[in-house]
Amino acid sequence: MAEHDRVGVLRDHNLDSGRQGTPVDLLERPDHEARLRELGVRKSQGSYYTPADVVDGLLRLCLDPVISELEDRGPTAVAAIRILDPTCGTGNFLLAAFERVRASLLRCGGSSEFSARRALQCVAGVDLDPTAVEVCRALLLRAAGDVESSIVERSIRCADSLVMERHAPLTLFSGGDDGVPDWDSFMSDVDAPAGFDVIVGNPPFLSQLQNETTFAEPYLDAVKNRFGDAARGYVDPAALFLLVGVDLLRTDRGRLCLVEPLSVLSTRGAAQVRRTLLARAKLTAVWFAEAKIFDDAEVDVWAPMLETGAHDESAVLLCGRDLARVGVVDSPTVEDGSWGSLLASRRGVPRRNWRCAGILSDFASASADFRDQYYGLAGHVIDSYEGGVDLPKLVTSGLIDPAALLWGERTTMFNRAKFDAPRVDVPGLSEDLQRWARRRMVPKILLATQTRVLEPVVDVDGSLLPSVPVVSIEAPVEMVWHIGAALVSPPIAAIAAARHFGAALSSDALKLSARDVLALPMPADLERWNDAAHAFESASTAGEDALRRRFLLECAEVMCAAYGVAGDHELMQWWTERLPRAAGAESSRTRLIDEDEPNDSFGSGEEDRCGDERLADFSVEAGRSTPTIFVGPEVCSMSSPPSVAGRGVEPDRVTCSGSPSPRSRLRPSKQVS
Repeated sequence: MAEHDRVGVLRDHNLDSGRQGTPVDLLERPDHEARLRELGVRKSQGSYYTPADVVDGLLRLCLDPVISELEDRGPTAVAAIRILDPTCGTGNFLLAAFERVRASLLRCGGSSEFSARRALQCVAGVDLDPTAVEVCRALLLRAAGDVESSIVERSIRCADSLVMERHAPLTLFSGGDDGVPDWDSFMSDVDAPAGFDVIVGNPPFLSQLQNETTFAEPYLDAVKNRFGDAARGYVDPAALFLLVGVDLLRTDRGRLCLVEPLSVLSTRGAAQVRRTLLARAKLTAVWFAEAKIFDDAEVDVWAPMLETGAHDESAVLLCGRDLARVGVVDSPTVEDGSWGSLLASRRGVPRRNWRCAGILSDFASASADFRDQYYGLAGHVIDSYEGGVDLPKLVTSGLIDPAALLWGERTTMFNRAKFDAPRVDVPGLSEDLQRWARRRMVPKILLATQTRVLEPVVDVDGSLLPSVPVVSIEAPVEMVWHIGAALVSPPIAAIAAARHFGAALSSDALKLSARDVLALPMPADLERWNDAAHAFESASTAGEDALRRRFLLECAEVMCAAYGVAGDHELMQWWTERLPRAAGAESSRTRLIDEDEPNDSFGSGEEDRCGDERLADFSVEAGRSTPTIFVGPEVCSMSSPPSVAGRGVEPDRVTCSGSPSPRSRLRPSKQVS
């Protein structure tokens, strides 16, 4: 199914065929999640139900403290609590929440019947799967005992909570015949007119870069109308459920805790979601699963807890299936472009004060290709032993190590085929792709993605063609070694981790778009940067692995000094442990997919290029046979990408010791013997 509306998937497979059954009939059926798997719609619907231990841990985090506080005020206060799961499925969270509220009411002296009835009125849920809704109702009724079914018929409703609006009836996308017009009507029905005290759940993960979960245009239009700029690009709808939740919380004291894909931490598509959330609530706790939670889904998950009416400036950090408390981290602010520093803190990324002057876009332009280029090359890639030695080499991410091009040394995959020495038959390409190839065949730096450190290799003569998702960074030839030295450096690895952890397939890998790369800060100490460029060039031209590694370590140490952290052995050790092993071994990048196959781990294929006015900062001193680069005076002081003003969230504070003089010079690198 290439595209779908969420309700259409259920309708197409007739999942509501058993809705007329009695509660007993429903409870005697096989596991509903297993049924979705058998019908082949589990992934397209994002229906992965939360394990009981994770449910228990998250409720301990977000619900138990609220119940404890209300319990001190008596049974009336406890019975007034309202808990919502906006994607309740068969009710894993709601059943556990019901039991907690009932136990509290019993402790307050309530009778068994009173406690069950009032606890049942405290939980509410919405789901678009009508069968799941009926199962949820039946399970709650069985748990409550002798209670009339009208309670759950009113509080557990069948509708598409993602496109239900506040104050505006919307019935077109209702998943059943319950007729839920809008959230306000529903909140009135469940006696929560001021909002919910706790919203908790596990919304579906529906990547908009995978065909199986991509929304159809009419439904996508409805989502965009509902969420505006937050729904632009490739944002996972799971992130949008956070906006649904924060909109439904009590404004004075509400808690929101939803399981999310790790990508929500730092991907550009979710940036507006993060900003909106922090404009309305505080991030007070963060949970990282750090283990496989769903039986047949490889996605890494986490859960933020956001609170309205809170004033915390820090967040509790919890990890593992037991939600063990491991520390406290600074909470991000509205101005922060990424929440990657939360994961970076857990991963032990070094925190430093970096000294910088300007960003990479002051020196270079960058491009990242996408599906058009990838599939356009299909059928035009050959192995060099087939001939065509004058054709340009195709370089995949797997053929790049820091300062090392492994073309011809390591087998790689392209379009599900293995190649020992891939080249591109440029004359056989379409005219558009031939123009693309000519634009790429210039002096540049090629940067691999999905890596544990940034892994650049210099193409000084412009003879290489990048394969998706390799980032191509173009600069004056005099600057290519300087840029390579900066990108491979320990400071940039730490800065990139703090900004972008969570965006890659692996939670420990770095994935940067072309725009992200251009936003990286450059060092303030130009003389040391010159020395590091020489070392990086020497590493790139070294014939032996041991010699290349020696020069690479020298480059790293000098770049630490260029960023103002000379002699930082802890930083060097952290970076060294993340380097790929010796040439011929597996590199540091994740290998969860067919090498360089377009998928949801890729960027949007944007091409970020600086205009000529940027490159005007470079000039050649008259009368010199060897060019000298004059660096413009622009200075960047930041801890978030420069497109985002204010304090950044990563544990790296980038500062400047002053603007470099317009006459400051970067010497062109030359080979060191």
